[in-house]
Amino acid sequence: MNASQPPVPSSQPGQSPQPAQPPQPPVQPSQTGQPSQATEPTPGEAARGSALLRAVEVMEALRAADGDAWSHQQTHASLARYLLEETYEVLEVIDDPQAHGPGALRDELGDLLFQILFHARVGQEAEPAWDVDDVARSFIAKMERRNPHIFGDRRDEALEDPEDIEQIIAQWHAVKAAERQARGAGDTPSSAVWFDGIPERLPALQTAAKVVHRARSDGRLEELLAAADEAAAAPDAQQWGGDVASALLEVAVRAESEDIDPESALRALLARTRSAALETDGSAPRDGALQTPGDRPSDGTMAGPDGRTA
Repeated sequence: MNASQPPVPSSQPGQSPQPAQPPQPPVQPSQTGQPSQATEPTPGEAARGSALLRAVEVMEALRAADGDAWSHQQTHASLARYLLEETYEVLEVIDDPQAHGPGALRDELGDLLFQILFHARVGQEAEPAWDVDDVARSFIAKMERRNPHIFGDRRDEALEDPEDIEQIIAQWHAVKAAERQARGAGDTPSSAVWFDGIPERLPALQTAAKVVHRARSDGRLEELLAAADEAAAAPDAQQWGGDVASALLEVAVRAESEDIDPESALRALLARTRSAALETDGSAPRDGALQTPGDRPSDGTMAGPDGRTA
């Protein structure tokens, strides 16, 4: 959506019967166990989060019966390309912040927020219906469940050392394991659990780092590496680059041990190399020059021909 589009009135005839709800009173620390912090706005300042309510109103107006015709045609499937493209644009700013303006990350996150609000608005027309508040409730419930040292009734007893990051991560994974058990996924072979819940489309280096982390947390990293060595020794390994894959896995193991995401590290290196090359020759990318995902021409998967992405 073009960021320069004029503001949409907060109320229009024919608008969805589910208007944005008024701001709720702030949650008191005693309700969640969260440490008390000064969150009250200064006199004349809008409450934090009030702009999010306006964003919901804008999305409602776009999707309303007398709203935007392009927005009316969109589905979860048709919007998927834009969610992917906007995600790449956020990553591009994070990878090479010096190549962008000071407000670039804020603006790109706004474009990504639009995609989340759009999917939530489409959800209101599903069966059963769900909306942006359901999305928020899902987030809240998960964070409170997986962070008992912050939100639990006995938060002071949740961790031996609240400053120990390894304990926090182990606690998170323990809660996730209990969740899998509760939904009947506890019968999955223990080694297969290392891959459980990882999206198939996640980049391979990032997948490797997550699997390595899970295996190391279980104290079974050597078992994982032995299984990988066996796969790389298969008769057809030369056809799919088994030796190169083994070397990449070793890189992922090293990166995970240093708490580095190898996918993000490599992407950042390529982005900064590209910026340095452009500064050196002072020209635009040439054919064959290194490009980041945001530079790709529209091919029907990254952006639509109507250009309705920011």
